[in-house]
Amino acid sequence: MRRCAMAPQVDVQAIDARSQVAHTRRPGRAVIAGLCVLAGVFILATRMVPHPVGAARSSGKFQGKAVTTARSALSEVNTSALIARTYNDGGAFGPYAGLVAGDAEDAVGGLQSTFDSIQPPNPASDDLADELNAILTDAADHARSVRIAIRRSASIDETDLRGLAHDANKLDDFIDKHS
Repeated sequence: MRRCAMAPQVDVQAIDARSQVAHTRRPGRAVIAGLCVLAGVFILATRMVPHPVGAARSSGKFQGKAVTTARSALSEVNTSALIARTYNDGGAFGPYAGLVAGDAEDAVGGLQSTFDSIQPPNPASDDLADELNAILTDAADHARSVRIAIRRSASIDETDLRGLAHDANKLDDFIDKHS
């Protein structure tokens, strides 16, 4: 005797109803996606502002911004000096050394530009800004000379190496004096 197992009854209408619910759009997802897009646009818009710094309200705040700028510039000057020595010693390929030197030069220029956008609160702060700007201008010039020499496949002149070391010392003295 052969037994025939009965197949379970399947409710086709219930399956159709469940699949329709699964494929309907949920309004919460659209709102979240829209908010994410708005947040992304806001972040891009605020990061593309060339100088997001305004006036410093007090001499102390301005001095703190100057010291922070000097510390960042010191790091970039040391990077430029390191890649220059490494390149001169044959320890770095020209294209790589050129990129590093270019990035360091751009960073010093960007730091100077951002610092220049801060409005000094008083005449004493003007003097502080002039002092730091003179150091940053020299550092940018020496970093530029290093980048140009590397991209021309020439060795870096000892004058520029000594100039970067002198810039680093002046930045370090500035930091010590105003911290």
